[in-house]
Amino acid sequence: MSAAAQKEADGRIEEVSETSDNPATPASTKFLTTKKKIIIFIMVGVTSLALGLGLGIGLTQACPTGEKGSASTASPSASPAAADVIQPSVGTTWDYPLNFSLTTSNANKSTVFYPVDLENTSANTISALQRAGHTIVCYFSAGSVEDYRSDAGEFPASAVGNTLDGWPDEKWVDHRNAKVRSIMTARIATAASKGCSGIDADNIDGYTNDSGFDLTEADTVDYVRFLANTAHAAGLAYGLKNGGGIVEQVLDVAQWAINEECAAYKECADWAPFIKAGKPVFHVEYVEDDHATDCYCGEEGGGVRGGWTGWLLEHY
Repeated sequence: MSAAAQKEADGRIEEVSETSDNPATPASTKFLTTKKKIIIFIMVGVTSLALGLGLGIGLTQACPTGEKGSASTASPSASPAAADVIQPSVGTTWDYPLNFSLTTSNANKSTVFYPVDLENTSANTISALQRAGHTIVCYFSAGSVEDYRSDAGEFPASAVGNTLDGWPDEKWVDHRNAKVRSIMTARIATAASKGCSGIDADNIDGYTNDSGFDLTEADTVDYVRFLANTAHAAGLAYGLKNGGGIVEQVLDVAQWAINEECAAYKECADWAPFIKAGKPVFHVEYVEDDHATDCYCGEEGGGVRGGWTGWLLEHY
């Protein structure tokens, strides 16, 4: 995700669609944002595509909801190694466990897809959540080194670049470096050993940021394909995190996408190829407004029509 978007927040979460009986506890991870409110939209069925046009998406507590998706199922992929990994269907429900450690006692029974922190979530917890019907994918930063991670000292100094804007404990890494890729291979192996169904590999878009390296779009495509192929070889699915500019070049190796703030940046049409290919795009907007009420979910003529579901998460 973008450097300004994803970090941990303290507080509790309330879903607009239902009130949780589980008070949120301080987060044990730092993989999401500190913004006050988040509206998460899931792209579900699409009835028309008009590439190159933006989506008119507003923020509301009463956006029209599409049909809820079913649990993830295996599906063939363009990559032979990906044939046996999960392929979430378009419309799969999802959520981020922002401010609490996800367990079977606080997971929403109707929510299928959950990313959890790889390092801070145990194999037992992942297994229990899967037995309860959830698809669990494991988050790690693939494009940065976070000072608090157990393997932070393994990154070579020559491959550690500039600090991420706003996050003093995190620095970009040169993902072309062989040692960096070896560390990521080890993280993917850990995800497989813990029983994760896939990986949520963040910060792959260093080439669009001031990373301190001369990373290019071609470098990023190569890295994403490396991550995806390594995950597939380990029996794990791969989801593209941000990087809208390379969607067409990596669509064949990704099983889903997670996008942050395409509405704010007027980039939502970039993600339409995923929907057209039958792969979900999990979308989130970060806003400061405590009373956002306007909704243009799938507005007619807005580029991609139909099938956005949304709910509001409040942070205190």
